[in-house]
Amino acid sequence: MNCTEAKKIDIIMTLKKLGYCPIKETDREAWFLSPFRHEAKPSLKVSKQKNVFYDFGIGLGGNLIDLLSKLLGSVKEALNYLSENNTSFSFHQQPIITPKTTSAINVIEEKTIQHHALIDYLFDRKISISIARSICKEVHFTLNDKKYFSIGLKNISKGWELRNKYFKSGSSPKDISLIQSGHNTLVVTEGMFDMLTLLSMDNSIRKKADFLILNSCSFSEKLNEYAVKYDTINLYLDHDETGRAITEKFLTKELNYHDRSSFYQGYNDLNEWWVEQK
Repeated sequence: MNCTEAKKIDIIMTLKKLGYCPIKETDREAWFLSPFRHEAKPSLKVSKQKNVFYDFGIGLGGNLIDLLSKLLGSVKEALNYLSENNTSFSFHQQPIITPKTTSAINVIEEKTIQHHALIDYLFDRKISISIARSICKEVHFTLNDKKYFSIGLKNISKGWELRNKYFKSGSSPKDISLIQSGHNTLVVTEGMFDMLTLLSMDNSIRKKADFLILNSCSFSEKLNEYAVKYDTINLYLDHDETGRAITEKFLTKELNYHDRSSFYQGYNDLNEWWVEQK
């Protein structure tokens, strides 16, 4: 697959195949939650007429290769993904496309992480396999009548956060995840890989602290419930605009909140810094 061929593939169908369903859709465009970050309101628009996207949150737009290169890391990875997952659907300009109701993620099996593709993915993210197995599961699920598998972290409402090399989504209901052992310190991260990174760096933290994973910045207000339950709340949030805003908000609100993110300053998040160090 070359770039010319890849640009003809429908962006909307590709995003759906990756597990990102449109939140809002009209005859001319579709709006998605950005695959590049956690957000509560859709900020990525796809033009059905031109088959191009624009992410208003980061000011990035372009064709399918531009989108997948940002998501997967390079043009080579984008072309590899499209070649390995050849869906044979090309883009055709159609003025009217009837919005379709997308199927929900349906979890069909959960088990110990063992698939080589998921182990390779953890290795790429520099995460300890044993630590991932102690907290996460290998989750098999269906989406739009097709079967997939991912690393999964269950939330307190029994939904799943699902991640693999090409997929970043979750099953309903969405909520925070908690790992509690009765400690007086709470460690807060935005995503599961930031939490797995901390434990891969120093697994003894589990003997000193409980863990809360937001799974979405839209759940940050739930931290208010834990201000009186813990003596110390350590924040390891992202260094993007949203993560910094949440950190500053809670630092000024309660004395027991502490920003612990300074050592990975210059990187978007903790796992990005960890991968670079390794």
